[in-house]
Amino acid sequence: MKPIIGINCDYEDEGKQPCSFTYRNYIDAVIAAHGIPLLLPLIKDNNDIKRLLKKIDGLLLTGGNDVPPQRYGEERHKKTVCVHPDKDASDTTLVLAALRMRKPVLAICYGAQLVNVVLNGSLIQDIPSEYASPVIHKALQNEQYTHPVTIGKNSLLYKIVGTNRIETNSTHHQAIHKLGRGLLDTAHTSDGIIEAIELEGYPFFVGVQWHPERMTDYSCHAALLSALVQASQ
Repeated sequence: MKPIIGINCDYEDEGKQPCSFTYRNYIDAVIAAHGIPLLLPLIKDNNDIKRLLKKIDGLLLTGGNDVPPQRYGEERHKKTVCVHPDKDASDTTLVLAALRMRKPVLAICYGAQLVNVVLNGSLIQDIPSEYASPVIHKALQNEQYTHPVTIGKNSLLYKIVGTNRIETNSTHHQAIHKLGRGLLDTAHTSDGIIEAIELEGYPFFVGVQWHPERMTDYSCHAALLSALVQASQ
């Protein structure tokens, strides 16, 4: 049987009817990997989230805006655009419950940053103004930018993609600063920015700073979604 992969939704309520949603490429990538996508709306009650998690086999944490910096004890940078408070509360509760239940997790961009903060890590709030680097991590709007990422050979990520160097898209202005509890840096760019994380001793957790769901025409990126689905069997 195909495993059910939960996908956390984004949320908007400004200038429109409030809505929970996700971009179709997350859904299509899970389907292509032979999983069944199930969109998870905003739910803040811990017991309700635990009951919902029992109905799914794996979890895909999507990209989005920024984790509120008060969660890691910092003032908000002028470039930081926080997720909606309701999404922040829902996502935080979801991650804590999923990790306690040891669900297979693939965390993408904001999703990886969220897990890092939930595990008491911190973030670089704005790479261009806080971290001197020749590498472009966030291209101009509507432009696709890629850069190479070096992957540690002892990592789960290396086993999944089968190489220690890949080209990834890059659309983030924030990055992991201090690693959260139990997390390992498994890939980085030439400037030292962390591009992938794993959770030591956990059955299946991979967090990546790029968006593999937008690059599934390349086998190394499609392999990440396939690995999540296989781990969720």
